[in-house]
Amino acid sequence: MSFPDRINRTHFISEILFQNFESEQKIVICGRVIGIIDGEGFVNGKSIEDKKGYFLQDDSGRVLIESEDLPKVGVILEVKIGKIVGGFNETSRKVLVDCEDFYISLKESANYQKIIIDQNLKDNLIKRTKIIEIIRKFFKEEGFIETDTPSLVKLPGMEPYLDVFKTKFEANFAADMKVSEDMYLITSPEYAMKKLLVGGFEKIFQITKSFRNKETFSDRHNPEFTILEWYRAFASYFEMMSDIENLIKYLWKELNGEENKFLYWNEMKIDMTSPWEKTKVVDAFNKYANIDEATFNNIDRFREVVKNKGYNVDENCSFDDLFFMVFMNEIEGKLGVGVPTIIYDYPISMASLSKPCKDNPNFAERFEAYIAGMEICNAFTELNDPVEQEKRLNIEREERKNLNKDLYDVDKTFIEALKMGMPPSGGNALGVDRIIMLMTGISDIRDILFFPYKDL
Repeated sequence: MSFPDRINRTHFISEILFQNFESEQKIVICGRVIGIIDGEGFVNGKSIEDKKGYFLQDDSGRVLIESEDLPKVGVILEVKIGKIVGGFNETSRKVLVDCEDFYISLKESANYQKIIIDQNLKDNLIKRTKIIEIIRKFFKEEGFIETDTPSLVKLPGMEPYLDVFKTKFEANFAADMKVSEDMYLITSPEYAMKKLLVGGFEKIFQITKSFRNKETFSDRHNPEFTILEWYRAFASYFEMMSDIENLIKYLWKELNGEENKFLYWNEMKIDMTSPWEKTKVVDAFNKYANIDEATFNNIDRFREVVKNKGYNVDENCSFDDLFFMVFMNEIEGKLGVGVPTIIYDYPISMASLSKPCKDNPNFAERFEAYIAGMEICNAFTELNDPVEQEKRLNIEREERKNLNKDLYDVDKTFIEALKMGMPPSGGNALGVDRIIMLMTGISDIRDILFFPYKDL
């Protein structure tokens, strides 16, 4: 079987479907055979009994070609066609690539296989690329510079509850210069982007891949995911609140126009054009879990209330443990229902990279945004005090040790950068895949990724 390296295609399938041609005009199309009609069948609901033919598909569309000699389903053909009453027939064909097995399961097959026959999946992947283009357009119109920072680093972030991917870099630069050191895939491009703030860039953004190991298998997680981060020098989390609301409204308008106001997702109806709701963390606990501010701020009372709610609580449970028991089960799913919601001023223990609130240092200038019960971003007024930052990272390192997580050193290059002086800044990290899920109405992240983990 030969694999020809030259083709004679003159038209895409969409062109022959929607343009008029002279009968003697040469028309050559290429594509994959995705189905055959052998004597009877239906096209667009109409019976085509007593006809024989096959469906040929390229990236622009599919067409029924009448032929007495039926090809094998799955092969990729070059076909010279003629126009007949009501359709097309082939005058000659050449097999460009054979197909050994054309079995495709809409449930089990890899996405790159499913898109051959699943037009909805293909359309959503096309929409994915459009959404990312619109995000870039928004930031460039706002005067941001797009950055490009490393995915492979010597030291990753120190978040206690995250697991990292670890590898080894080995090289012989010279007889007396050999390198063998641990390296890590980033969980976020944050450290590198903050160094660029130190260097003088004031408005920067980046769309990149990040990696998190040991993530729970769920419809919202993939070990490799796409993250958007942006930073504004001489700004705070208040500017970040405006940015995220403006970005999502801009994206919604670009995709849906002026008239469509509502997002429908998982049986929820969200007004994407109205002003966003904003609520403090302590107020959300009061509203949704009936835990008032005094109880929230007293660890003993908080523990007792959470225990009385029926959660598995003992004396070893930290404040953060108690917080997430309630937040994940009673609060999170109710946020961003009706309109998108910003929940802000988190306990300081949950914001090691954020400045404390001026009116209460027990809380941090951190917020998260939610749409339809799903977190879409995490933002801060960034901590730029190098002494305090190193102290907090060392505390987190001890937490990692207590949780039996992989241990590594605090990134001194990050601390040294802060010592040079990082301007007061606001920063935000947004899960691009989750935004795409919302904008396409898809509830499983695997259905908006070209290559989810299961397909690797």
